Amino acid sequence: MESFTVQGDHQEMPSAADQITREYILESIHLLEQSVHKIEHCLNQLDRNQIWWRPEPELNSIGNLILHLCGNLNQWAVNGIPDLTDERQRALEFSSEVRLTVDELTGMITQTVAQASAAIQSLSPETLLESREIQGFTVTVLGAISHTVPHFVGHTHQIIYLTRLQLGKAYQFDWSPGSQQNRVPI
Repeated sequence: MESFTVQGDHQEMPSAADQITREYILESIHLLEQSVHKIEHCLNQLDRNQIWWRPEPELNSIGNLILHLCGNLNQWAVNGIPDLTDERQRALEFSSEVRLTVDELTGMITQTVAQASAAIQSLSPETLLESREIQGFTVTVLGAISHTVPHFVGHTHQIIYLTRLQLGKAYQFDWSPGSQQNRVPI
């Protein structure tokens, strides 16, 4: 439960808006962090060729999906929430020429999620309702988070699928219903 502040001789409980904002922020950050955990779990099972393998020439590799996730999260959260200029080069995210290493991809996605989490963590109920212009759309900050976090989770599941597709029975599950891990799966 959220702590409360002491004002004079009485205790002031946080408003419902403050509590909802806090819960929304924590859940959004949790989903991003769990997604990074799942992505890293997949990357640790693959070699560089598997990370950049495309099931068909016009489809994306795991590496391309990670570049795309970083580009989208930077545009919508890291730069979009504080209303900064974004210089995203979306076409490069899907290039077959880019072939970063596992360490480079892991560092990139970890850093991007940390920056997005810091931007999200800084929000107040009032800021959530402010408008932003992101990727040609006028959205509230709440709308920006509501777009980019599920987008991130969705592509995370594609990465898991592409990993399982390549590894088959050798795929190592990170979580199962009977496991002792105390966290909510995504």
